[in-house]
Amino acid sequence: MESGDQYNFSIFSPRNLHGRKNRNVIFTMLAIWALAVFGFQTLLRVIEKPVPEKALTIFESEWSHVAGGSGDQADYLALFGSLLLARGKITVAAADQQLLSSAISNVTFTLVPDSVKPLLSEKVSELEVMHSEIATLKGQPYLDLKFRIQDAGATVITMLEPYTGFGTTSLEASILASSLQGNYPASLTDSSFDRLPALMKLYMTHNQSVLTDTRFLGFPFHYFYTAVFLLVLFVVLCIVYNILIEWRLRKEGIVE
Repeated sequence: MESGDQYNFSIFSPRNLHGRKNRNVIFTMLAIWALAVFGFQTLLRVIEKPVPEKALTIFESEWSHVAGGSGDQADYLALFGSLLLARGKITVAAADQQLLSSAISNVTFTLVPDSVKPLLSEKVSELEVMHSEIATLKGQPYLDLKFRIQDAGATVITMLEPYTGFGTTSLEASILASSLQGNYPASLTDSSFDRLPALMKLYMTHNQSVLTDTRFLGFPFHYFYTAVFLLVLFVVLCIVYNILIEWRLRKEGIVE
């Protein structure tokens, strides 16, 4: 009479040689997978080094001149571009976005001549009102106001283009239009800007290594490894496991 538990299998307490071999194969596969996943991430952490973006280097070289009051038009323009790049990052916290917007507004009004400032202030105030209203709208009124905001933003960018160098087709245009505000500290020496250098360093410094800088099949190597290779490895391990188990079953004469 056949035993009722002859086909039972325990990975932790195998009952026979076949069970132990099966367990060993499973643990080996898991070890390979764990090493491939966590070993690579550990290697990334070990060899990575903080690398500043070019915009951060420019900011740090210009900030002392501009904040100290000795900056010229070129210094303000260089600082302006760096601030816009930082403001455009989606990872920036809301409070930090506000600080960057204040700095961008200060530099923008510094770049334009006095004759343009009243009209610019008026357009910025209109944008602020529309931005505050759109959060309460839905449906067609929302879409209508959205298009009005886009038109008003394009008007502001066109007005600023001779002084900032950014036109309506530039990637920075939408960032600039949404960052401008009428109420901002009058000077970059204001205490509210004391943490701006640390903020820029936080968002514009990235850990890099040969694993992130090397490109493979058009992808950064670390992205290819985690998004493609690990998936392929998992499928390969599953196939190898089935081949090994089928081979052992045939070797031991076990029929399913």
